[in-house]
Amino acid sequence: MTCENYNCTDANSVEREQERRLSVKDLSKVNYDPDKSDKNVILEHDKDTDRHKTFKEYVRVYKEREGITGRFNIDTVSDRNATKVLSCFVMSGSRDLIATMTRTEQVYYFKSGLEFLKQEYPTFHLVDARIHYDEKGLPHMHASFLPICERENGDRVFNVSQCQKGRDYFKGFQERFYDFMRERYPEKCLERTDPEQEHRRKMSVKEYKENKDFEREIEQERQRLLAKNEKLKDIEQQMNEAYEEQERAQKHLREVERYCERMGLSIYQYEKQCFMAEKGFCDYPAPERHNPDRQQEHDIEKEPDRCP
Repeated sequence: MTCENYNCTDANSVEREQERRLSVKDLSKVNYDPDKSDKNVILEHDKDTDRHKTFKEYVRVYKEREGITGRFNIDTVSDRNATKVLSCFVMSGSRDLIATMTRTEQVYYFKSGLEFLKQEYPTFHLVDARIHYDEKGLPHMHASFLPICERENGDRVFNVSQCQKGRDYFKGFQERFYDFMRERYPEKCLERTDPEQEHRRKMSVKEYKENKDFEREIEQERQRLLAKNEKLKDIEQQMNEAYEEQERAQKHLREVERYCERMGLSIYQYEKQCFMAEKGFCDYPAPERHNPDRQQEHDIEKEPDRCP
């Protein structure tokens, strides 16, 4: 059983998605199939929410009608200063456990979880509880409450932190939930996946979106650096090829200089001989300037034939 608390701004979309009242245009934006939503099972639902266009309007009317006092800041966009007005719980089970149950047994299984929540939070007001069968994976229950706490003087206020007080609260919450369900289903031999795991606070919707945006930016930067790295590799290869070309040219130049020194020729005379040889007037055994990699077939020590 997991829990997440929302301010009024986020609660509107969360509750509408839970009740499948969102207008789905792009199916890639949701994790369920609207064509299968009629298979969902509504356990309990406050019909008063259907009379209001927004969740904010519903919460404000409920507060005034029930005489709820205390801090009530639902108009701010700051998650730090906003009052938490919706507590959402998600109950699931292992694949092996769900496989042992019929659909009717699954409904009673989740109803038991809802009963536990009502005992755990007797002052909370149930907004909606339903089983989702239209998502990929296993069926699970969503239960949303208005987190109303009753003070010692009898005042009722929105204060979820007072009801979930203490660093180790959720560890005890999971233990109580496990004991409750094990008593209800002794024949199932229920086990907790990891009793020693840390039950940290879940990210809010805003934090989750910011985290996803940050992950997206990191991935974009990673792709940019990979592309830049590939470009640097290409530049490095071009530089290596240019260096090798330069080495070949210098080697050829040294051969030409040795040849000119042995033959008593100047560079100008050598260039002239190469020109004449290229034109077919004479056959000079000198290294070919235009193709330094070509295997020389003539002995450079041999005296070249003079052109007439």
